[in-house]
Amino acid sequence: MCLSDQIGEICDGFNGRIGLAAYNLQTNETVSYQGEDVFPTASVIKLPVLLTLMQQVEDGQYSLEDPVMLRRSDQIGGSGLLQYLSPGLTMSLRDWAFLMMNISDNLATNVLIDHVGLANVQRWLQENGYPEVSLQRKIDFKLIDKDQNELGTATPAALTRMITAVFQQKHLTPAACTEMLRMMNKVGYDRVGRYLPFAPYGSEVPEEEKLQLAGKTGSLKGMRAQTAVVYRGQPEANNAFALTVMNVGNPEPERWQPDAPGTLVIGRLAKVLFEAWLGDESCN
Repeated sequence: MCLSDQIGEICDGFNGRIGLAAYNLQTNETVSYQGEDVFPTASVIKLPVLLTLMQQVEDGQYSLEDPVMLRRSDQIGGSGLLQYLSPGLTMSLRDWAFLMMNISDNLATNVLIDHVGLANVQRWLQENGYPEVSLQRKIDFKLIDKDQNELGTATPAALTRMITAVFQQKHLTPAACTEMLRMMNKVGYDRVGRYLPFAPYGSEVPEEEKLQLAGKTGSLKGMRAQTAVVYRGQPEANNAFALTVMNVGNPEPERWQPDAPGTLVIGRLAKVLFEAWLGDESCN
């Protein structure tokens, strides 16, 4: 069975709406399943917030080492740990950005949206070729619980282009892109990395053979998403593929467990892509 048929079979069997866009960075091969359809992003929308922040740093508006203080008025629930810490805590912008991306801290996200400006995120997306991606507002669960599109929307294809651009050091300097990959390192190993030979803390694998991933996940009730790049060795070797999977509308009761259907299907799709493009039996 060819790769596109394998992808289609998995997606057709998913109980809900699902989209995928994947890109082989070595061969330029692409695979898509409803990849141009629009889906809610959940926390995946934090990636363009980071890109806007890094653009403003490059433009000299401020430094990643600038201090930002946690205020009592910043409090918000959901993912992250800053909501449990004391107001008055001061961290660098770099640390705020790391928490937003690596543990998907919602409080950090809202602080950074205020810092860079919501309109500036939208401007960055338009100017850099991502009109299909939209950040609607800061995180507000009263609105998001009524309509999952109220935070952000995107197509899988656009997000795959975006994560590929970071990996290939486009839009921003190599140093900025390397820093962004660091902030997204290992994110989603329970989704994209679930069924891959991925040993994030293993030291026995030679560096040039080590499988790595960097990305951003998103979750809402009955909805899961991830955009990621999976690669061997150093990024400059380009031995990699990028993918985005977005799914919504799964009718099973939401238990917020690591074996949720929307989570498992991301892992299954990533495994098929890995075996075709990066595995020992691949044609690359």
